[in-house]
Order: sequence, then structure tokens, then C-alpha cells
Amino acid sequence: MPEGDSLVRLADRLRPVLAGRHLVRTDFRVPRLATLDLSGASIRSVRPRAKYLLMDAGELTVLSHLKMEGRWEAYPLLGAGGGPVTPRWRHPGWQARCVLETARDQVVGFQLGLLEVLTTAAVPERLAFLGPDLLDPDWARPETAGPLLAEAVRRLSAEADQPIGLALLDQRLVSGIGNIYRCEALLLAGLDPHRPVASVPDLPGLVTLARDLMRVNTVPAEPGRPAPRRTTTAVVPDPASPYGVRVLGAAGDRPPSGHRSRPGARGRDPHYWVYGRNRQGCLRCGGPVTVEDLGDRTGQVRTLYWCRHCQR
Repeated sequence: MPEGDSLVRLADRLRPVLAGRHLVRTDFRVPRLATLDLSGASIRSVRPRAKYLLMDAGELTVLSHLKMEGRWEAYPLLGAGGGPVTPRWRHPGWQARCVLETARDQVVGFQLGLLEVLTTAAVPERLAFLGPDLLDPDWARPETAGPLLAEAVRRLSAEADQPIGLALLDQRLVSGIGNIYRCEALLLAGLDPHRPVASVPDLPGLVTLARDLMRVNTVPAEPGRPAPRRTTTAVVPDPASPYGVRVLGAAGDRPPSGHRSRPGARGRDPHYWVYGRNRQGCLRCGGPVTVEDLGDRTGQVRTLYWCRHCQR
């Protein structure tokens, strides 16, 4: 399942292709939307909300969730000389769930886990169950960041007895964070994922740390270059920051040229501290990484990676 930063990058990639353009053809390949035709509508915006992608077309919004297998891809309909070309999809046609076509491009949603079309006015109510989105642009403004943080802490605190390793994935409490950032934030904070929310010593700091880890990974790719790979290791010790760790780039700073310092890190240019490192060992201490299935009360199980030495 994608993390919130993946949706931010996806929206950034699709926005230049769709925003401000008129749809000339649409094809919704799910039964309940099979007769829907949005041709003639103008795409007003392409925006992420937590792990959802919203495309506003006229008075309607196309809402999708990628779940585990979904993806959106764009294919040009005009060649280098301006002549028409037939797009060659990189995935089988039977996987396509939605086709949005402008005069210049074709945007296709493959294997979408969820696809809905509703009035734009109904979107806030539809997504009202979500907790504060850790990548909401309002975090960048002091007058709105404070209330967002307070609301996230309030919602998390209401689940006082729930393990923090489960609470961070509950999109009703805080939204956008997924398994990777759950594991990485808890490692950097030195918190046992089974620890009850009520016993976390600095809950606002943990939310801030997770948000900063996500935010630095929303930087769009430079033209003609692949998107930078997600990483959580660009951090430095800072006693003034939550849990003594400052995420480089979270406040506009950047690692110095050739920067390789990571608090206690072992290994060569790794991208994660503990996630997926059950064979390499914990990046901080070099010890074994514990892998276990941690399920919530709804029965959903996610694989947890953590270090028993660093997370006590």
C-alpha cells in the first residue's frame, strides 16, 4: 500500500498533464461507473489527500486509492513532430479501470483498489473519517500547523491503550503514514512498537518526526531524471529536535555535499534504518532485525520491522 509521499509525487506528475485541460473521452471500466461520461469537462485540479488521489473535473471529482497494486500512468497522444501516435500501455488492457483522455495525453488508472466519482462538494464528508494528513500543505504555515498537530495528538491519545505501532497506521488518527514510515519513525525515536500510546514520552515529537521523514521525500524529480529514491537516513543528531534527531531537508536545509553521516549508522549508502533489513541488520546498531506480523482489531495484519536493541 503506498505511503502518502507517493501520492504527492503522483499528483505532481499528473498535474501538468491534466490540470486545466478538457477531457475529450473517458472510459470507466467498473460496473457502477460504466455509463458515466465526463467528456467535455475541464480538469480543475489534481490533488492528494492522505493516500487518496482526487481529480476535480467540472462539478465532479474522480477519487481513487491505489491499495497494493494500483497505479496511474500518462501516455502522450502526440509525437515529437506534433502528429498523432497510438499509446502503448505498459500493462494489460484488462487491468485498466479508468481512462481519461485529453487532446494531448491519455491517463490510465490500472488495478485501482478503489475508484469513485462523486460531487466535489461531497468529498469533505466522504473523507471526513481521516485524521490530519501529515503532508497537508497547511503544516507549512504556523497558524495552521499548530492546530493540525494538536488534533493528531488528540486523536492518537484517545487510543491510549493501543500499541503505538498500530496507532500510527490507523488513518482515522493520522493519515498518510504507511508501514515504511511507521517502522522508520519508531526506530529513530527508539520506541518499542508494542508500547501503548499513553506511555509514549513525546507524542507530538513522534508525529513531527514522522511528518518530517515523509516531507523530505516529496521532492519532485528533475526534468529528464528519475525520481530520487525514498530514504529515511538523511538525519543528524540534534538535541533540540524531537528524540534528538533532525531530518535534513525538512526545514529547507539540505545535506552538505558528500554528506554521509548518520547517527551510529553502519553500512554503505542504505536507504532505510530497519525496514526490510531483516537480512542486513539494523543500520544503527548492526544487530538483528525482528520481523513479525502485527494485526489490529479489524484483523488487518502488516509486517513490522524493528530492532529490539535500539527500541526498548
